[in-house]
Amino acid sequence: MTSTDAAHPSNAGAAAVAETPAFTTASSAERDTAAPAGAKAAAAATAVPAADKAGSSKLGLLYMVTRGQPTNYDMLVFRTLNRELGRPNANADNLASRLRDELMPGRSWVLKHLPGSRAQLRRTLENPLWGVPGAVNFIDARTKWFDGAVTEALADGIQQVVIVAAGYDTRAYRLGAPGVRFFEVDLPSASHAKKALVEKLKFVEDPSRLPTFVAADLSRVSLAEALAGTPFDPSQRTLFTVEGLIYYLPQAAAAGLLAALSGLAAPGSRVYFDFMSQDALDGRGNFPGFKVTRKSVANKGEPFLSGIGPSREAVAAALAPHGLGLREFLTPKDMVGLMLPHESWSDRKPPIASFYYYAAADK
Repeated sequence: MTSTDAAHPSNAGAAAVAETPAFTTASSAERDTAAPAGAKAAAAATAVPAADKAGSSKLGLLYMVTRGQPTNYDMLVFRTLNRELGRPNANADNLASRLRDELMPGRSWVLKHLPGSRAQLRRTLENPLWGVPGAVNFIDARTKWFDGAVTEALADGIQQVVIVAAGYDTRAYRLGAPGVRFFEVDLPSASHAKKALVEKLKFVEDPSRLPTFVAADLSRVSLAEALAGTPFDPSQRTLFTVEGLIYYLPQAAAAGLLAALSGLAAPGSRVYFDFMSQDALDGRGNFPGFKVTRKSVANKGEPFLSGIGPSREAVAAALAPHGLGLREFLTPKDMVGLMLPHESWSDRKPPIASFYYYAAADK
């Protein structure tokens, strides 16, 4: 995952947005407001919130089946499970398994050749006693939702897509169309590795259809600086996607990322992102599997750091200071109805991870 830019579009720094009230961190006493607003890489260097240190640091079988590899490797594996199990309404990412096979050959061999291994992994991950109910469905539905955002934007004439913290995103290769330019922004090491993988696996036969790989540490340079010198055109309507990142950012960085995106967005642009319920971070309400998830990512040095109130009003308030208007707001239950209509909602054992929410904004 990449670092993200918390500077205002004027590059005046994070101070102007550090106190945006709609964003709050897991622990305000440990909030990082002095350092340059970073993203996931910078967040990893931030002190792990006290709530993530309490109790066992190796909680349940989820830790046992995911330890030793970064979160984005886990998410890549999860993205293949429902599709390969033939589950209803599975995501359409036909390239994820090829990335998995290349990056994790041992694990891939087990999943492909050991009878029942995929189903067993899914059951282990989602067992309510030690896992996260709806963990795999969450990745499935989120993939479908972001896919839909790209497809809809292109159908509406948007010809520029910026994928922030691109990781192992495959939309540029699956959903691209003539005349549309994709930009994948990530840390230099991740960006160079991704480019080599894409070329090796021949995801795109025509080199002109490759995305622009933007290798930048956005805790050190602004997003505007990172995109300068590339074919990115700030006068064009753009779709920005921010998947699986907001909740890893300190408060200032989360607010600053929205400011940076808004500063680059021409009128008619869109921003899609997922976020963490602040209620879950604060320990309010019932969120099956949240404590396991929280400790699992903290074990990897990637703690949850910020959330937004789980309401349409709270999200609109987070967007408004940056000149962004709320386009779409989805609760976990909404997402199930939209993307996984074969599933029935249950508060006790939700069919999708219940602490992640989804929002889109218009410029």
